[in-house]
Amino acid sequence: MPLGPDPARARDARSRLDALREVVEAAEDDVLACLVVTGEPRAQRVLDDWLDQVADTARALGETATELSLLLGRVADTDASRPAPRDAERAR
Repeated sequence: MPLGPDPARARDARSRLDALREVVEAAEDDVLACLVVTGEPRAQRVLDDWLDQVADTARALGETATELSLLLGRVADTDASRPAPRDAERAR
């Protein structure tokens, strides 16, 4: 039974995060493409603010997915047959 993180599960999680990042990047572009001119200043301001918040949220999700994917990459790229550093110290 491995005592460290499972590289296969890390690779799976990383691929899902990468897919999420791609989806939210496309969603951000779609949201920004929805900017329309309403002709009413108050309604325009509300619409613009709402679309900006949605785009900012999508951008933040994408950035967080990227950061987590990079962190998981450290585990995903390890060789499962090689003992974890703490296991190697115990073996000495």
